[in-house]
Amino acid sequence: MRDTSLLAYKELAESGKLQQMEKKVIEAMVKLDGTATNFEIAEALSIPINQVTGRTNSLVKKDLIYPNGKVRNKITGKPNWQYKLHSTLFNFV
Repeated sequence: MRDTSLLAYKELAESGKLQQMEKKVIEAMVKLDGTATNFEIAEALSIPINQVTGRTNSLVKKDLIYPNGKVRNKITGKPNWQYKLHSTLFNFV
């Protein structure tokens, strides 16, 4: 992980620019061992997937998570993007 990702997380969290739902997505990913699809995050948070997808996109833009390839959805069988927390961020949260 780039040190800039950890610095960005700290700055965003302290400034209040990290949305509450983005924090919940990050916390869910930590509980899911640092990698998860939008579907898995939605399941973990018990919320609709459409409340997750925008948050994962914004977290990618903020360099806090990154796409980690595609995995097969256990329900639909369709390929889904899996996202991964940067390793230092995973240990920090």
